[in-house]
Amino acid sequence: MKKSYLIYALAIIILSLIYTNDNAQQKPNYTRINADSLFLENDERYITTTNDSFTNQSLKDHITLVFFGYTNCPDFCPDTLIKMSTLFKSLNKYNENKKLQLLFISIDPKDKTEVIKKYVEYFDKDFIGMSMDENNLEQLIKKTGVYAKKVSSDAGMDFYDHTGAIFYVGQNAKVLGIYTPPIVNDLINKDIVRALK
Repeated sequence: MKKSYLIYALAIIILSLIYTNDNAQQKPNYTRINADSLFLENDERYITTTNDSFTNQSLKDHITLVFFGYTNCPDFCPDTLIKMSTLFKSLNKYNENKKLQLLFISIDPKDKTEVIKKYVEYFDKDFIGMSMDENNLEQLIKKTGVYAKKVSSDAGMDFYDHTGAIFYVGQNAKVLGIYTPPIVNDLINKDIVRALK
């Protein structure tokens, strides 16, 4: 009798350990954000490097990694986009239907769409770039909590301090979370593979 209780107790312990371990593996690697509103302004249409009418609908049914930067950024932006390029290559077999997309939003109103197109496509031909007028940019920065501040100018080029986070926008076009620097591709990869399966 005592032996059977011991076997039951061991079985319960093993099952609870498996359950706990499975739950730990399912925990996302981003900082969760439960946004109530859609990522972009509801009725706005934006011009991107791939689309003349990019809206929240363009985010729906996709997993979108969003990075705010600018084309004259000397270090952090290119470093991050190189990492994202490597990440996207590693996810190719899971992303055949292009459900995963990267959206680069320029924080520099001087960045024109043609310049952004060359910039993002240098890292990956499928990356999407977006420029905004100052009003729309200001609204989105406020809404998302992005930090962006012009710190200097040199020979007509402006330089900014800015948030280095990558926003994870879910298939409902709302922010699910953010990856904060240092950006670790392996952790993002695990989340994306789970979402794309």
